[in-house]
Amino acid sequence: MLDFQKEKQFVSDLMLDILKQKDPLVTKFFQAFMKQDNSPTPAMLTEIMQNHKTLDLIKAFSLYNILLNIIEERFNIKTTKPLEKITQTYNDLIHQGFDSKDIQEIIQNMEFYPVFTAHPTESRRRTFLEAHYAIDQDLYKIFELHDKEPINHIKYRLNLLWQTHLVRSEKLEVLFELDNLLYIIETTIIQSAQKVLEVLENTLEKPLEKSPIQLGSWIGGDRDGNPFVSNELMMQVMKTQHQLIINLYIKKTEQLIRELSISQDFCEISDSLQESIISQKQHLSTISNKLHSKEPFRAKLFLMKQKLKNRLTNINTNWKDDFVYKNSKELIDDINLLIANLPKECTQGLKEFRRLVLLGDFYLLKLDFREHKSVFIEAISEIFCLMGICDNNFPTFEESKKIKILNIALNSQTSLPELLPSLSQNTQNIIDIFLTIKWGKENLSENFLHSFILSMTTDASDLLIILWFIKQTKLWNPGHKAQIAITPLFETINDLKQASNIMQTLHQNPHYSTYLLDCNYTQEIMVGYSDSSKDGGIFASNYNLYSAISNLITLGEKLQIHFHLFHGKGGSVSRGGGTLESALLAAPPKSVNGLLKVTEQGEMISSKYLSPISANFNFANTLSALMKKSCFDAFCTHAITHNKLDMQFCQQSNIHNKQMQKISENSYQKYRELIYETKGFIDYFKASTPIDFIQQLNLGSRPSKRKESTKIEDLRAIPWVFAWTQNRSIIPAWYGLGSGLESIKDTSVLRQYYLESDFFKATIDNISQAFLKVDLEIAKLYNQFVEDETLKNKIWNSIEKEYKKTMEYILLIRDENILLDSQQEIRESIFMRKPSVTALNLLQIELIARYKKSSYDKQKLRLMEEIHSTIVGIAQGLRNTG
Repeated sequence: MLDFQKEKQFVSDLMLDILKQKDPLVTKFFQAFMKQDNSPTPAMLTEIMQNHKTLDLIKAFSLYNILLNIIEERFNIKTTKPLEKITQTYNDLIHQGFDSKDIQEIIQNMEFYPVFTAHPTESRRRTFLEAHYAIDQDLYKIFELHDKEPINHIKYRLNLLWQTHLVRSEKLEVLFELDNLLYIIETTIIQSAQKVLEVLENTLEKPLEKSPIQLGSWIGGDRDGNPFVSNELMMQVMKTQHQLIINLYIKKTEQLIRELSISQDFCEISDSLQESIISQKQHLSTISNKLHSKEPFRAKLFLMKQKLKNRLTNINTNWKDDFVYKNSKELIDDINLLIANLPKECTQGLKEFRRLVLLGDFYLLKLDFREHKSVFIEAISEIFCLMGICDNNFPTFEESKKIKILNIALNSQTSLPELLPSLSQNTQNIIDIFLTIKWGKENLSENFLHSFILSMTTDASDLLIILWFIKQTKLWNPGHKAQIAITPLFETINDLKQASNIMQTLHQNPHYSTYLLDCNYTQEIMVGYSDSSKDGGIFASNYNLYSAISNLITLGEKLQIHFHLFHGKGGSVSRGGGTLESALLAAPPKSVNGLLKVTEQGEMISSKYLSPISANFNFANTLSALMKKSCFDAFCTHAITHNKLDMQFCQQSNIHNKQMQKISENSYQKYRELIYETKGFIDYFKASTPIDFIQQLNLGSRPSKRKESTKIEDLRAIPWVFAWTQNRSIIPAWYGLGSGLESIKDTSVLRQYYLESDFFKATIDNISQAFLKVDLEIAKLYNQFVEDETLKNKIWNSIEKEYKKTMEYILLIRDENILLDSQQEIRESIFMRKPSVTALNLLQIELIARYKKSSYDKQKLRLMEEIHSTIVGIAQGLRNTG
């Protein structure tokens, strides 16, 4: 049994031991600041800075927070056998009255599709990620295996980190982002995913035909506002992933060649295996023919290895060899052939190989493409001018006129090759996007890219433009299976409200209707959590997401379209984060149906998947919740009430009523009043948060803005949330909620909603956890940087008033005297870090003040480095950046 307090004391003592070797002054202040409710005085801060120990102290707190995070990740997983969660859920569903055959059908068809993005919310460098993994493994040996030797290794890693900058000195390039992700994929994710597949196969008592885990990525495919992602880079990313997974397969065949030394003298083989080897015998070396004439499994594995090596050669050179796997199915067929010829007790290694291929295919990570709609509107406007369909005012036309022109274009027989020489370089690059995707599908894997995501979709014509491009580049031939999924991304509150109307318009369009038929009437739709929250506040975002999804499900049933939902969530509550199981069960009825596609962003990737036991836990927990929700969606009807099912899981409270809508509208109005309607608010935001310093921090490859602008609308949601998190007001996670709740005069209704509506409970609980991290005493100190006193007082009064109101209603609804009183573990986790985070905030404020007063560049550069280090330290202490 893990003892959290014991491990916490262990890492605290360890940190002090390290500090005592470094500097007595830093040790003294570290100990003083770590005492609960003990804030550093201005004199203490001055002493630290005058002795040039600021960076050392920041690093001490940052390393300590990293250690706390590691042990908390260990502590949060309260079982040493997390994979058993799947079997437990399966048995629970049977106990509740579901038939085992029905559950097994759900398992065979369900799909968890985590998409790892390049969102710049991972504040740590790869050096720190690797140390995190190593220290996690050391703690396991110390506390579970009772081995004291790794203590010295932890000290070694901490001493190395002490000599390492917290912040990157260079801009993170896209390929470095890929390298960071592939490190975690190779280190833990592949192994954990394979273990989960094995548990599911044992539950089914038969092999899986497809992997219920589909790994995805945006790195190299997400170019929305990122000028560093080009067609050439996308090609390089595709090849890198392909090479990595094929090399893993080659490595596995080499291992099996060493293991499967079975002679046909002791194991009779089938005619099909014998014929398979004989027909390909010419591809074996003379030595292999002699050595393995009586060892058919080794001979076959040598042939499989050669076909894999030839595949790499074919991709990377002009020389082509026909003796090659054309797709992963051919490789799985060969593995199945070997398994069929072996005694069951000798098939373990081959079954592991089979599960690996099911998981990785020939692409490892299925790439998503994403780009802003405006890029394609500009390109098609130029093309239509050349075609003589319209003049160059296409972007300004009314929607009905755009659709009319697009229908004409979709009906016409255009020859793109003839147009290419006359097109601008920008438009040629747009066409090359589709040609690069086509190359990848033809040469790497048909499935390497599926989703073509259109950011800021607002009209049906936006998708018809993409339909024209994929038709012209032969990614869609009407009457044949479409090769990519055109995926609208609805991000703002208004876009979410219009989603159903847009999809209905497209269904009525003859060309898009044909496309839907060729997609087997399946339409992927991505819904954005962070941008809708930035647009209208946290509650309005959640409510309108729920409403939009519910309306799409209803429309889908009416039109016989299967809407596959892709959830663009982040780590923080204001960007859609929260407990996955509660979020799944709180989702609208029939909105899951066996598929959960969701973004895994920034620091959440390492938090969930860097530790092997965390990866096991998150995969098992997610698939268990998906299994449960899918059963409820598929089978919970009044027709089966005789089955003693707990129907409360099968019936969601109807949130589409006037009361809930009233909360949403009033919270939206309050949020918009402050953020978008208060004159000078952007100036307050820039002065009272460290946004200017965040924008210069080398976190990711993407710029913090889609375009140069002073508008909040053009600032990405991540730096928006990041900045408010740093100054501890965390406004995006709660502002407007109190006023929304206040609009319901009968407070007993709110309490009733909390007890009966999964949606309302999950929303309030998630906001409550973020709300406890708010510290207005700290946030108020940042107001010193706002020069306009009238503006400062006006905005701050609004924040304080709404904070008090929100706290009052959350406590009432949750029936608590103090926030999270009923969730002591979460409460203690947040307050455990308060001393170190408070100290870092106070250091950051003092450093910003000095930076603003500084008169020469060298000093400013030094202060900038120290401010950036506090940003990373605070992010570690609060456990998310944004």
